[in-house]
Amino acid sequence: MGALDLDDLRELKDDFATELRRRNRSKITIDGYLMRIGYFVDYLIENELPTLAPEVTRDHVGSFIESLLTRPNKRSGKPLSPEYARSNYRALQQFFKYLAAEGIIASDPFDKMTLPDAPENLTAVPPDEALRALLAECAGTDFEALRDTAIIRMFTDTGCRAGELAGLDIPDLDFAENTAMVIGKGRRPRTAPFGDKTRVALRKYLRARAKHPKAKNDETALWLGRQGRMTDHGLRQMLERRTTAAGIDHIHPHQFRHWFAHTWLANGGQEQDLMMLAGWRSRQMLDRYGKSVADERAKAAHRRARLGDKL
Repeated sequence: MGALDLDDLRELKDDFATELRRRNRSKITIDGYLMRIGYFVDYLIENELPTLAPEVTRDHVGSFIESLLTRPNKRSGKPLSPEYARSNYRALQQFFKYLAAEGIIASDPFDKMTLPDAPENLTAVPPDEALRALLAECAGTDFEALRDTAIIRMFTDTGCRAGELAGLDIPDLDFAENTAMVIGKGRRPRTAPFGDKTRVALRKYLRARAKHPKAKNDETALWLGRQGRMTDHGLRQMLERRTTAAGIDHIHPHQFRHWFAHTWLANGGQEQDLMMLAGWRSRQMLDRYGKSVADERAKAAHRRARLGDKL
């Protein structure tokens, strides 16, 4: 294939990536945008539609989104989720907004388009007994047992995202304050406190880590695997392996975050404090996290209030 036209979406997506880096977006965020733009370009090529930005119309974008809402998943054969279509819509919307701002396109094809509807899928909050079973599965004194126990306790005690935990370095831990300095979305740092059991688990792991073969190659990465620093994908693989061995439903990292939010609120924690701890700027996030068991918290609050008994 020869050189692409400078107005071709395949060329422009790299310019968009440069703009995202200038805005200090994380690599995970940038890669996500580029992947979804790539899906759109593949769709245009497969259907013999134009890939030059000025020639892309609202109909082209609309037909792509419609294809996502009707296309079966290659693995399961089931239809792709509406939320998957929405994530592609949002990525392309930001891309074309950038193209319009740069004067590359005269009009934005997303003008007067609306985000596809999607039913609200509530994330299940893992029951306490499942988390205890998971910790029991990790019991032991070998390196992986100590590491996985520390990871799971950090997930439950801090409510951190997988990427935030994977990015931790040893100097980010402050054992005088029992806190970890994590880098959240938008490259925003925040302090994540943890309790005594997590502290003990971390200290035991760090003593084992000092003897790990990869410790000399990567002196700062907190979590080490066979190849060196563990990625967020490595954390997910560990959880899949451990939950299977524990005989419980698979728990993905974000479910720990939902458990953290639910448990905080159920124990009378203040919403404003939860926003600070979780790194949320919008109160809308309070409604999303732990919403699947919000009725449980409401009933517990009613039992504590004993309103009828006051008469």
